[in-house]
Amino acid sequence: MSEKSSSSGSDEDVDPESGQPVEFGGVVSKWTNYIHGWQDRWVVLKNNTLSYYKSEDEREYGCRGSLCLSKAVITPHEFDECRFDISVNDSVWYLRAEDPEHRLQWIESIELHKVETTDRIWEETP
Repeated sequence: MSEKSSSSGSDEDVDPESGQPVEFGGVVSKWTNYIHGWQDRWVVLKNNTLSYYKSEDEREYGCRGSLCLSKAVITPHEFDECRFDISVNDSVWYLRAEDPEHRLQWIESIELHKVETTDRIWEETP
């Protein structure tokens, strides 16, 4: 997986000017269906939204899907140490990282974006 920016949950993962988490993106396998199975997709985490594209080169054509992470539940798979699932209401994305380390990096980055965005919303509410 080749991330544009990595995340470790440190202060370096936050833009010093805006206070928002930086964009995080890379290739992750996404379960499509039983005919096509797992497909590599370019996934981007930005502004409390997880979006995916067919490839990094096809970002200009728009995303194929996105999830707002405010109420997302991230579940590491019980047996597959590379897989994690993201659920928002009735929508579930089944994702698979390149290796267990990348899975942890994705999960931590998603959680960081959720926390940063939630904190920012509470701070802006009068």
